[in-house]
Amino acid sequence: MGDIATTAISGVEARGYRRGTLSTDDWDQYVVPVRDRISSFYGRACTFKTPGRAATTQKLAALHNATGSSVTVCVNRITVDLLTTVAKVPLDTSQSSNASVTAWGDASGDGTGSGTTLTVTVPGSSMLAQVYAPRFITGAGYEPVDTAAFFYGEPDITLRALEGVVVFLDAAVVTTGNPATDFWTCSIDWEEYTRP
Repeated sequence: MGDIATTAISGVEARGYRRGTLSTDDWDQYVVPVRDRISSFYGRACTFKTPGRAATTQKLAALHNATGSSVTVCVNRITVDLLTTVAKVPLDTSQSSNASVTAWGDASGDGTGSGTTLTVTVPGSSMLAQVYAPRFITGAGYEPVDTAAFFYGEPDITLRALEGVVVFLDAAVVTTGNPATDFWTCSIDWEEYTRP
């Protein structure tokens, strides 16, 4: 295989392999396909420790990209667990989140239920993933749920303007299955970007 050749073409650097061994031999350009994007924010939001609402359904958290937003959002990971502290922080302190991107949680403070439920509309036929929590029969020192992780690895969800994602508990058999003495947390990792 010949050596690598580099040529500047209108400010774009092109690379390839020579067809022969002479510096005057032609060469074939190769292209590495990528999706160009300018990342403006990598962040994570985590809810307060959220008490159960003793209801058959409960929305835990949401992330929304507002109407007319100038950024696209890729959701990298969602986790549901117990006893995590609140935060909405950048993973790189030199960045700041776009004002069109909003994160919500169902608790007004750590371990404190808010007066009103998180009211976010979830369209029908839009379920992306689910996991069953273990059923508690009897015992002591039992962790009600192991960490449930969704969409980790490469981004699975893209939120364009006026799109969002909601994490919720659904279809408890009885309202006593999600008492206020149980606490839930949810964290969402995402990236905000624009196209050049």
